[in-house]
Amino acid sequence: MTTRLENRETMRALRRKSAQTAQSNAPGAAKRRVLSVMGAMFFSNGLTVLLQLAMVPVLIWAWGATLYGEWIILYTIPGYLALTDFGIIASANNRIEAQCARRYFGAANRTYFNSLIVLTGMIAIVIGAGTLLWLTIGENFSSLFVSLTRNEVLKVSALLFLDAMLLLAFNHHTGLYRTLGRFNWTVNWQAIGRTLPIFGLCAAAGLGASLILAASIMLSMRLAIFGVMIIDLRRRIIWLRFSWLRGSHSEVRRLIRTAVGFMTLPLSNMIYLHTTTILVAALTTPSMVAAFSTMRTFLRMIIQIVAIAGRSHWSEISTATARGEHERVQAMQGKVMRQTLGLSAVAVVGYLSLGKQFYVLWTGGKLEFEWVLFLALLANCTMIACYYSLEVFLLATSRVKGYASVFLLATLAQIAGGYLLVDFFGIASFPITGTVAATFIFGYLIWKIKR
Repeated sequence: MTTRLENRETMRALRRKSAQTAQSNAPGAAKRRVLSVMGAMFFSNGLTVLLQLAMVPVLIWAWGATLYGEWIILYTIPGYLALTDFGIIASANNRIEAQCARRYFGAANRTYFNSLIVLTGMIAIVIGAGTLLWLTIGENFSSLFVSLTRNEVLKVSALLFLDAMLLLAFNHHTGLYRTLGRFNWTVNWQAIGRTLPIFGLCAAAGLGASLILAASIMLSMRLAIFGVMIIDLRRRIIWLRFSWLRGSHSEVRRLIRTAVGFMTLPLSNMIYLHTTTILVAALTTPSMVAAFSTMRTFLRMIIQIVAIAGRSHWSEISTATARGEHERVQAMQGKVMRQTLGLSAVAVVGYLSLGKQFYVLWTGGKLEFEWVLFLALLANCTMIACYYSLEVFLLATSRVKGYASVFLLATLAQIAGGYLLVDFFGIASFPITGTVAATFIFGYLIWKIKR
């Protein structure tokens, strides 16, 4: 009886809070929320950019170009896994936010619990696949390294994979702040969880720590931040109650079906980034891998800047779609398109004007600068930024199935094309074919969101 009374009281409190939130959905309030999110994203991405700028010279100075190149090879897969969500995070949080917008708080709790089941299963699959992959090709993979022994490669890889899996769980829970109408809190927590551990890694390396010790420090800091955030979530989200948790086969199947399309997108990106890094490593030297990856990291900052135009509207698009406010969504499409093209143009002009000087200063002249590679990567990253900003209109509403299939095919085609053209353009062939594929994806995406 006591539990039922507590549940009823909780539901009444949730409905009162939801009603107050609904009153704040006037155009002026919505605009203020978007501006707040954009500010948080500029701050978050600004911290990330500054950290990336500082990370390269610090690690090159601490470890040398060769060992830094080996670090990049090791960090490619787990590093990208840390930035993805296997589809389940985006699909589950879209669904949870829509349920809370309709005041279905029990259903939101059920979706949350079943999303944890799916995410745990996916993490187990990744760990199993990584173990099998190491047992199969571990010896060949270790042969790519000059400074690290096979045992050191295994230890660092294991630490980085554990860190990536922890960050997946962390990112999943940050999405719950969206249900409070606080997408900016989601962005802020993700910034803290992403940047502070990397800062710890750089600080440890600068003080003379080995790759193994630096990776251990990064993992420990990530775990501590995750624990603090969980305590904060338990205090703020009333509907997150253990007594309401229920497993549901139908909910699990629904989440998996939706997640498949979402998962294809980061999987395609991971395939492209990792495969090109491995191909460059096989065709050249660790120092050339460091130069290629560093320049790519330098230019991919365009994506972080331009994507703010679209990603800052994610929560607003999800909520407006759930409430059937289609005219509002169409208005956001035009606004995001203008902001995306404007930011892209500014970024391109800035890189063309100051890119070489900054890159040489940034790397201390220890990494080679090639104009052909620079221009190819600049074009590639600019087109990626454009579709990355606009795809939010599909991601926020879980309409990704067809788009994900096209994206995967374009990814495989650009890898194959880049490899076939490597004799003509060198390693610049990969961003050249990537630009063609990104332009095609951008055109398809515009057609898709206008339907």
